[in-house]
Amino acid sequence: MLGHADAGCDTGGVIRKVCVVGNTASGKSYLANRIDQALRLPVTHLDRLYWASDWSHASRAGFLAAHQALLANDGWVIDGCFAEFGLADRFRAADVIVFVDRPVSACVRRAASRRGTRRDDLAGDDATMGWRLTLLFLLEMILFPIIDRPRIFKAANGCHARRYRITSWSQEDALIDTLVGADANR
Repeated sequence: MLGHADAGCDTGGVIRKVCVVGNTASGKSYLANRIDQALRLPVTHLDRLYWASDWSHASRAGFLAAHQALLANDGWVIDGCFAEFGLADRFRAADVIVFVDRPVSACVRRAASRRGTRRDDLAGDDATMGWRLTLLFLLEMILFPIIDRPRIFKAANGCHARRYRITSWSQEDALIDTLVGADANR
């Protein structure tokens, strides 16, 4: 189970591999970029592996092959949930798992506020997404607590990574300080 800096997690070892998971528009990419800057690890946004600029998506086999190659690297910050695509492998490879667990209402508001903007973590432009895909993302966002949150908890169960659950913006600064402090002490 993921908790606020679960006490049972291993606290030893250098931080080289960090997973940031959570709902759509929960702030995963923003936090992953902050961790990248703090720990100087390359960040990969899984949306860029899965989605093309025209909003077509990679095949399951293609995505999983790229995902496995990414996991084999020496250090990374991986941003994205894709709970049905290799999440357990990602968690087993990670030194740290961060679950950004914001309320669905906050995610919906955040997604609506950034509609039509261009972002580095996406291959496509929100404005070109189309209404069908927009509705699909909205449905996935609403169903996240029912479908993906249990998958995240199940995948994290028994892994040896340090685990953190972020529920508010104020917890992010403390997490960055903790990760930088832990990495500096190695």
